[in-house]
Amino acid sequence: MDTSPEMVAAARERGIDASVRDLREWKPKPDTDVVVSNAALHWVPEHADLLVRWAGQLPDRSWIAVQIPGNFETPSHAAVRAVARREHYAKTLKDIPFRVGAVVQPPAHYANLLMDAGCRVDAWETTYLHQLTGEHPVLEWITGTALVPVRERLDDAGWEQFREELIPLLDDAYPTRADGTTIFPFRRVFIVAEVGGAAG
Repeated sequence: MDTSPEMVAAARERGIDASVRDLREWKPKPDTDVVVSNAALHWVPEHADLLVRWAGQLPDRSWIAVQIPGNFETPSHAAVRAVARREHYAKTLKDIPFRVGAVVQPPAHYANLLMDAGCRVDAWETTYLHQLTGEHPVLEWITGTALVPVRERLDDAGWEQFREELIPLLDDAYPTRADGTTIFPFRRVFIVAEVGGAAG
């Protein structure tokens, strides 16, 4: 499931039974074996509670496996928020729920919650150093992630202007190396939990 009709359509083209749904409304079926979430839970403010709820609803010996990007404190997100606050965008973008601060917790936080829920847990985090290439590569990277709600609110001219104002902030925060690459750190938290595994 996904909240993006485009993502769901792409999945269906590959033979996947996908639907447009809100994760918060989903409930595991009694015969669910595995729940996998990839780069979705960081958009759900109460995602830690959601994981615990799933653990309580899933049958013993089922699994939860999630990957959660945790980058709201990074310069790229700070730059987007800074431009969005400028006077000529503030009214149009004021109700976008930009996430601020430590939205995604350290792995131990999730491990403790799920262990208290009776799970056997393996949790860790990795910061990948993506080596991007091209002109303004960080802008291109976040266009498909952090900038999606901004693009949805702005007309074509406003969108191009927003990008132009964002470019110097991103280029300053993520300078291009002499070899033409730009290093872009990207943090991800991974959690694998066996439901009921703590007792076994």
